[in-house]
Amino acid sequence: MPLVSIIIPTYNRAHTIERALQSVMGQTLQDFEILIVDDASTDNTTAVLDKFTDQRIRYFRHDKNLFAGAARNTGMKAATGKYIAFLDSDDAWLPEKLERQVELLEGVDKDCGCSYTGALINAESGLLKNATYKPAWHGDALQAYLLGKFTIWTPTFLFRRELLQQVDPFDTTLIRVEDVDFYLRILQCCQLSCVSEPLVELFLDMGKETAEVGDKCDWILLNKHRELIAQQGTYWSRYIYATYRFRIGERYLNEGHILKGLKNIAKAILQNPLLPPKRYAAMLLRLFRAILKAPAKS
Repeated sequence: MPLVSIIIPTYNRAHTIERALQSVMGQTLQDFEILIVDDASTDNTTAVLDKFTDQRIRYFRHDKNLFAGAARNTGMKAATGKYIAFLDSDDAWLPEKLERQVELLEGVDKDCGCSYTGALINAESGLLKNATYKPAWHGDALQAYLLGKFTIWTPTFLFRRELLQQVDPFDTTLIRVEDVDFYLRILQCCQLSCVSEPLVELFLDMGKETAEVGDKCDWILLNKHRELIAQQGTYWSRYIYATYRFRIGERYLNEGHILKGLKNIAKAILQNPLLPPKRYAAMLLRLFRAILKAPAKS
């Protein structure tokens, strides 16, 4: 049984998956298996994968595109490791990523069920180009995560496989935020270990038109966890809903839908105006950029 099962979902990422796999092969911890789940790619992904002959690689393919959550579920079902880690096929790990996380969970953080790390963020057309994310939240972090105080990027996450006996797999009805839903359920079961150093390199595609899909999925997520949100009390419940509404508005601004963006941001402010000042600053920058790219979309 390998120590870590690494799940890599991929869809038409022949141009990036080699980089992802090379970053796994370069890990200082080598006790792992790699489960690649091809979500019905139509490019030359298989030709790229043929270059890798490592016996630790296992390949699975969906007959039709089922999206990332279903692909990760396929990988988790086949995983045999003590720990499970996710890597998206367009991202990469730094060499000590696995070793640092497993070392903590096997040692001082042995009471924690999961772990995440910092990240180097590359977003060519976004506000986070060449940014460094260094988180600090750890321990009982459920409320902080629910309030949006920190982010768990999926390629930074690692958890004990035994938690799947308590937590259902990814919700395949969610095309977006399926990872947030999964982590909310995980964090209700265990404490969180944190490695603040950036051990993952993220390459974000900010050019996709995803605001409308994200809008729908966010409300499905909020409705699914409405009881958990209500348990936080009236003020914090309103804060959570306002945070999500504000984020939806930001997405629309990113894509040039100025009116939809401002409508959602106005509703968020009416619901709870006491969001962090940096959120307002980032929103104004997004608005300025969207205006420069006018004519605006409805």
